[in-house]
Amino acid sequence: MAVALGGTLVTLAASATALLAPRVSAQTMAPFAAAPAFPGAVGFGAAVTGGRGGAVYHVTNLNDSGPGSFRDAVSQGPRIVVFDVGGYINLASPLSIKSNITVAGQTAPGDGVATRGYQVSLSNADNVIVRYMRFRHGLTPSQNRDGITINEGSNQIFDHVSVSWGRDENFSINSSTNITVQNSIISEGLDPHSCGGLIQSDGVTLFRNLYAHNKTRNPKVKGRNQFVNNVVYNWGSDAYIEGDSAGRSDANVIGNYFVKGPSTGTAGPFTRGNLNFHIYASGNYYDADKDGALDGRPTTAADLGNVVVEPAPFPSRATTPVSASAAHQAVVDQAGASLRRDPVDRRLITDLTRQTGAIITDPAAVGGFGSLAGGPAPPDGDRDGMPDAWERSNGLNPANAADGDDYAADGYTNVERYLNSIAP
Repeated sequence: MAVALGGTLVTLAASATALLAPRVSAQTMAPFAAAPAFPGAVGFGAAVTGGRGGAVYHVTNLNDSGPGSFRDAVSQGPRIVVFDVGGYINLASPLSIKSNITVAGQTAPGDGVATRGYQVSLSNADNVIVRYMRFRHGLTPSQNRDGITINEGSNQIFDHVSVSWGRDENFSINSSTNITVQNSIISEGLDPHSCGGLIQSDGVTLFRNLYAHNKTRNPKVKGRNQFVNNVVYNWGSDAYIEGDSAGRSDANVIGNYFVKGPSTGTAGPFTRGNLNFHIYASGNYYDADKDGALDGRPTTAADLGNVVVEPAPFPSRATTPVSASAAHQAVVDQAGASLRRDPVDRRLITDLTRQTGAIITDPAAVGGFGSLAGGPAPPDGDRDGMPDAWERSNGLNPANAADGDDYAADGYTNVERYLNSIAP
């Protein structure tokens, strides 16, 4: 895969060769400062560094707060957050993730990790990487909030996250810059609001995500937006909302699949556009017959509505799009926190492939939160975020915590090389 970083095309590889690249001391890190967030990072948030070079923080319990908790882990940076436990973290209040942090949910043992019950905010945060996490809001009393919200944030990337059961929006990004959400599931916003998300920002990439069972705002877009290789399934009144505002917006909408479901009304894939909305649309498909088979047709200019159709995309970071049908298969195979999909995400993928399911008002109607089994974390004697066995196999010293901060020739620290190796 290749992405453009600062105008330069950079080839990304997750091969064994890259993972075993020679180490470089932290003092010589400057030439590698442009390494992407991780191999496969794309779009406006691709160049984020998160907690690179910062302290490793081990989440050692599922408590709401206190030493070893997730809340404490993300309270300050620079940090790389790893998990020694798996399961649900029952939040007692909204949680805020601060700047210069990498949240490595792929390290959680067992079935992985999730937050439950309250909003998670990255507002005013800068330089954050979040991978392989689940954020499930639900019917917490007096908490009519987004599942994830970002307001006035910058330089953030979310990869393989699952967000569901928001009371306002599921995942909203407002007044922010350089944000990517990729390989993720944004689902089942709770009625009566039931919204996928507001995307009102200058520079947001939505790549290879599933929007499922949200009545509207799948998403609603204002500003500059890349919408590439996503699947929108079973919207109610609106799928992709084209601005519906007085200010200019620009969107590159490429290789997406829009699939009606049992809850979908008469609205097509694009709604509420006006002549302030400028769109480049290519390779999008629309399956409207609800027959249980993926057999859509290419979208047309008529589907786009009364907007300005541009002949070429606006300049943006590369995303290497594939066909809409290939994107649909990619979403089925690996969207969401998919190292070990939980029952919620497995059900959503089944709904997509069988064209079943519905917009809901209560998680209990579809089985609720379920459980996430924990398990033992691999031994890490020096607490540098790299298991002892992995260090030995890669020529490192499991008794030397400092070697996690050494840089390899590919621009990643050794601890990042480990994190990347377990998240293909």
